[in-house]
Amino acid sequence: MILVRKAVSTFRHHALGPGVRLSALYGACFAAIGVYMPFFPVWLESRGLDASAIGVILALPIVTRVVVTAPFMSLVDRGVGARRLLLASTIGLVLTYVALAFASDPYAIAALAVAMAAAQAPLAPLCDLVSTEAVRADPRLDYGRIRLWGSVAFLAASVSSGYIVAAATPAAVPACLAGLALATTAAVRFAVPAAPPRPPEAKLPAAIAIRLPPALWLLIAAAGCIQASHAGVYAFGSLHWRERGFSEPAIGYLWAVGVVAEVVLFAAAGRIVGRGSAGLGFLTVGAVAAALRFSLMAFSPGLAATFLLQTLHGLSFGATHLGAMAAVSHLAPPGSRGRAQGLLSTAVSLGMAAGTVLSGVVFGSGGALVFAAMAPLAAIGLMLALAAARVLAAQPHRAGEGG
Repeated sequence: MILVRKAVSTFRHHALGPGVRLSALYGACFAAIGVYMPFFPVWLESRGLDASAIGVILALPIVTRVVVTAPFMSLVDRGVGARRLLLASTIGLVLTYVALAFASDPYAIAALAVAMAAAQAPLAPLCDLVSTEAVRADPRLDYGRIRLWGSVAFLAASVSSGYIVAAATPAAVPACLAGLALATTAAVRFAVPAAPPRPPEAKLPAAIAIRLPPALWLLIAAAGCIQASHAGVYAFGSLHWRERGFSEPAIGYLWAVGVVAEVVLFAAAGRIVGRGSAGLGFLTVGAVAAALRFSLMAFSPGLAATFLLQTLHGLSFGATHLGAMAAVSHLAPPGSRGRAQGLLSTAVSLGMAAGTVLSGVVFGSGGALVFAAMAPLAAIGLMLALAAARVLAAQPHRAGEGG
């Protein structure tokens, strides 16, 4: 019996090491997002809601995430374990999705959408926090090769759930989401160890919370602006491509090639997270790629050229994400990394909300000019990243002061 236990322990440590477990966590988390993003609006329509009501309900989660993400993430710095918060988040999502399956009143659906967003808000930043902390503790781990499984799961879930919804009805959407939230709960228990008790000095009240370095504030703002520049293509890319005469399968492949490019970059360059200050360079590359990508998309190129521009998603999104993760890991002082991760997520959500509103105004009258309107956001992100570089050059961050 002792030999069996040792064999199980050895298998868990090597074959199911932290990299595999964290990959499973990302896979479960992003599979649920891969169902929610394309098919939650379809479910809302199946409940008899008109376009204006759907627009309001879809906006409520964005506002909710902007408001609650940073406060929830700051709980980690006050001694609440990431595992406990993740379990509370996923269990809350299960209950909300089950309730949605029985909801028909628009006001009840709106209230549940707010509750869903509140439970969902800390999920992705907590996964990033747990993973970057693991990478810092074990140099053998590769953040990119862990995180890429979230992108793979997102793509697979988007495709497979389309077949499920087509074979059943949109009523299957809450059931799919509830099942995936349960899977995420299991993945949290499997992947995230219970945190040891935090020392008293780590449980500081908000009034005397550890200050974040000025360069990190600039880099968080830069990441928010660069990612916000994607709002136009996220919201109106498919509509514009349909107007250009691209077929539905071609549009699907255009989205897929962007995810593939993202996965390739994560696999090739993910080790920058937790390995020093390379994040600044990656944010700069991401800003330049985003400005180039959306400036050229404004000329409504043909299908082949659009495919090439979509491959830039690997840099415009992927390099920006890796750079932001590296910046938080390297620059956030111990005891403030949860807050920094929450502020990063809030900055991206706030920028994306503003970018979506702007793109809606522009697309209605300007069509492809919506992409040109996004390029200045990437340029602002580039200027903020360069400003952070100047701050770091004047006051270099020493390893050990914050990472």
